[in-house]
Amino acid sequence: MTNRLKRGAAGLTMLALGGALAFAQSAPGIAPLRTAPTEKFTVNPGFRDWAPAVLAGTTIVAGNLTNRGGLFGVDAVTGTLKWTFRPIGTASGNPFVATAPAVSGGIAIVPMGNTLVAVTIATGREAWRGPATALQAAVATDAGLAFVLGEDAKFHALDATTGREKWAEPFPSRGACASIPVARSGSVYVSRNVVVRAAEGGRAADYFRHLVALDASTGQERWRYPAAPAGNTGMCVDEALVSGDTYFAVSDQKLYAINLTNGRDVWPPIEVRGAIDGRDRVVGLAGLVDAGDVLVGVTPVSLIAFDKQSGRRAWELPGQYRQNAPSTAVAGGVLYVQGHPGAKPASENQDRIVYQGGKPVEPVKALPGGHLNAIDLATRTVLWSFSRPTAEPNWSFGHVIAVNGGLWVDSYQALVKLQ
Repeated sequence: MTNRLKRGAAGLTMLALGGALAFAQSAPGIAPLRTAPTEKFTVNPGFRDWAPAVLAGTTIVAGNLTNRGGLFGVDAVTGTLKWTFRPIGTASGNPFVATAPAVSGGIAIVPMGNTLVAVTIATGREAWRGPATALQAAVATDAGLAFVLGEDAKFHALDATTGREKWAEPFPSRGACASIPVARSGSVYVSRNVVVRAAEGGRAADYFRHLVALDASTGQERWRYPAAPAGNTGMCVDEALVSGDTYFAVSDQKLYAINLTNGRDVWPPIEVRGAIDGRDRVVGLAGLVDAGDVLVGVTPVSLIAFDKQSGRRAWELPGQYRQNAPSTAVAGGVLYVQGHPGAKPASENQDRIVYQGGKPVEPVKALPGGHLNAIDLATRTVLWSFSRPTAEPNWSFGHVIAVNGGLWVDSYQALVKLQ
């Protein structure tokens, strides 16, 4: 367990990571940072924990996950803090930000303290305020609309400029599943509970969770995946990205590829596996990014790439990686990732000796956090590794934004520009 999960903000930290990973994408046309970096700017507005950031023009917009909360605008060119915004009267009281803001025109839209708030990027002033949002709900925007799951168990579409509601569709609330919508070309893709058997005789209703495609203009369902209930609980999307005509998602330790038009498998779901302490096991996949012909993510024991056309494993780079803080991004054939590529995978049990075949096996120690790497995707060689001293040692890096010839990444009490 890393230092990010040892504190009282653990639950909120996981919310932020979940929201950030959903929006991780490659950065086409951006020159990569191929040489060992130095810190060019360090922005510190006086708090420790950053939520996922977005780049809107030359302004980075990101929130504070803990402490006093708030949303912040940073000039990406000069590294100066442009504005601070802390609204009052949000649903939770403290206007914390746990997911990445969505941008539409000159407006950033994000749940703050579980209330949907729109902020003008140029000034940092409130543009409008929307409904109370569900826990872990992220926002998606497309074609002048914003989409979010409300606390009222409805999925809302709002005008991104004015906040006026265009439609709201009932989304029955059942079980824990973060809402991570993706909006693209007139459709919204999001996890949705569907009633399988209605309540009767004092017995609760049964639900099954599907990925659905909604018409962005009307909220009408276009297709659902799977088409019919199969298994126990269905599909709760942990991470998602769209590439071409395919929706790629991670759910319950499986990787999915679904056709955007008809909601059918491009290839069958793939169970992600890895060798931990000598045993082949099902493992999680995190930090999913689009790297051209392949999708790349991290398991606890490897950096792994899947062919986008077939789903086959394209290559694997063993090492030690942090699934709760993968810090992945792609730019110009370079992959950025947190961890220790090439290291012997750490043992699952760090505090005791494991026996195999009746013989003791000393555990492989977990290496410290706060280690960011650049990897050439063509050769899978490490171009550079970077760490920085922090008040709490080995503090893990957070969310990475690639810009021309550099990176913005959050660290302990700081948003840092590497160049």
